[in-house]
Amino acid sequence: MDPSCLPLFRRVYEATPTGVRAARAARRAHDMRITPRARRRLRWILAGLVAILFGGALWAPHAAAANNTLSSSVPADGSTVTSSPASLALTFANPLGQQNVVALACNGTAATPGAPQVGADQLTLTVPLPTALPKGTCIVTWKVSNPDGTPAGTGSFKFTVATEPATTAGATAAAAPGTAAAATAAPAADTGTSSPASPSRAAIGNGPLGVARLFSTLFIAVLFGSFVLISLAWPEGVEYILTVRFLRITYYLALISTVVFVICLTSQVTGKSFGASFWPTEWKHLTDQGVGVAALFRLVFTAGCAWVVIRPERLIDPTTQLPSLAVPGIAVASMGFSRSLGDTAVLGAADGIAHALAMSVWLGGLVLLARVVLAGPGESDLVHAVRGFSRISVWAIVITVGTGALETWRLDRGSLFSTGHGYVLLLKTAAVALMVGFWLTTQRFVHERMQRAETMSAPLSTRLRRAIGLEAGVGVVVLVLSAWLLALTPAHTGASSSTHTDRALGAPQLIRNTDNGVEVRISFTQTVGLNAVRVDVLKVPLQGFTGLDVEFTPPPDSGVGGVVLTVPLTCECSAALPLASGVPLDAPGTWTITVKINGIDMGSKNVAVTAPGTTGSTSATTG
Repeated sequence: MDPSCLPLFRRVYEATPTGVRAARAARRAHDMRITPRARRRLRWILAGLVAILFGGALWAPHAAAANNTLSSSVPADGSTVTSSPASLALTFANPLGQQNVVALACNGTAATPGAPQVGADQLTLTVPLPTALPKGTCIVTWKVSNPDGTPAGTGSFKFTVATEPATTAGATAAAAPGTAAAATAAPAADTGTSSPASPSRAAIGNGPLGVARLFSTLFIAVLFGSFVLISLAWPEGVEYILTVRFLRITYYLALISTVVFVICLTSQVTGKSFGASFWPTEWKHLTDQGVGVAALFRLVFTAGCAWVVIRPERLIDPTTQLPSLAVPGIAVASMGFSRSLGDTAVLGAADGIAHALAMSVWLGGLVLLARVVLAGPGESDLVHAVRGFSRISVWAIVITVGTGALETWRLDRGSLFSTGHGYVLLLKTAAVALMVGFWLTTQRFVHERMQRAETMSAPLSTRLRRAIGLEAGVGVVVLVLSAWLLALTPAHTGASSSTHTDRALGAPQLIRNTDNGVEVRISFTQTVGLNAVRVDVLKVPLQGFTGLDVEFTPPPDSGVGGVVLTVPLTCECSAALPLASGVPLDAPGTWTITVKINGIDMGSKNVAVTAPGTTGSTSATTG
């Protein structure tokens, strides 16, 4: 054969299907080489993991110092007490020194016990409880010293309080006109600051916990969205070394940030330090509450993503594609329990799961496009990836916006302009609107400019990368605002009255003042005897609101006393009073319910109070 003909034969061969596959295999082998830069990055990541493990080992309490053990406690470990104890008593096997620390957390929220006192026997540590503990699981963590002052060991135990506190500080009583006074307790506020039994309290935190949760959410969302885009629209992506490197780095960051999130959450729940919460043996305390279980699920399934990251081709293999998406999908779904509050908890969890999954598909696809697909010019598979994401993003954005709107209605409703949670939610809405605007612009560009494109040119990839990068950047801002929202209390948690009362409440009575827009809804049992009460503050003045009084005025000539219930609310939120310490209404007939704010009459309702087993009617006279 004439050597001059070889170039011609080579071009003919490369044009055949066999030649195309061979060229792709050669290019893939070249791309899959681990460059020196990739090796350096991997070494830095491994060095970081080793540093974290070594640091945790240094911070963790040393087993050698734990030479004292807890013999018994009151309440006992694992026991259930009817009501909050007035103090804790811890008895140890060996004598104690004077440098002792006792921390207490109930339902994930830290309580404030008194200073521990060593008894005369040098074995008993007594801890007073100046504030009654809420209903739920309480974890006591102790750290004691030897008589010479050296550390003697640490440990913890837990017990359960079966009932809510009977009374709450701040109760006042005043006599109704012409009658004797009857005292009652102020309701326990159903707000973020004074309701430690709220289901979401363990997941709400500031500082390191909030930052760790934010980064964990971001990287898991990017990982899941990338998996979805590769599986549905870009199967050729697993052939690129840039894709493999991106998935691995994202996985490492997701795993590390989720571990830190679990450690911070454990520290908040147990009251221990970050170092003491480092060891997985301490994470068992998270199983006492739903949010902690969700965090553990997030960690386990995030770690399980290594099965896919090690071999990305599992995303396009029909036999492994579904489990490859299910593993990170469950990790993302665990984020949906962050706002499952009150009697609409099931609706909130379902809505949150759908919102998290759709958001992750959208944001993760954007980041993969900006960082990998549009990193430079390429063949037709890059064009197909952009077109495929354009189709996927339509459903993702519709579900994201729709579920977000439902969550807004469920938690805030008409309080967007009167609470801190509402103001931040308005900022988030504006950011989402901006992101949707970028998305519409990108969609129009893809439909107009890429329908006939066969390859990804350099100008085209640059322009698309800039637009998609802006959209992804605004998406990260939306995530930051979402993390901020978790640190605030929504106006309507949908809390069921049955959480605070043990008898059905009567029809809600809405008291509205048209002069200043105040709206307060009051529900109570409406029977003779003790009455459970629920107060929902719907609208109040933005300034000068320091609480309200609810006056219960008895029927004329009934011969019984009235009651003034002081409600220490300072926000648009709710409070409830259980039946055991409820309002005593000792006569049947028509009682007048009056709401006063700062001593000013806001309105009243006449409500029929009947003997148990009968029904009454309600007539309104609004002030």
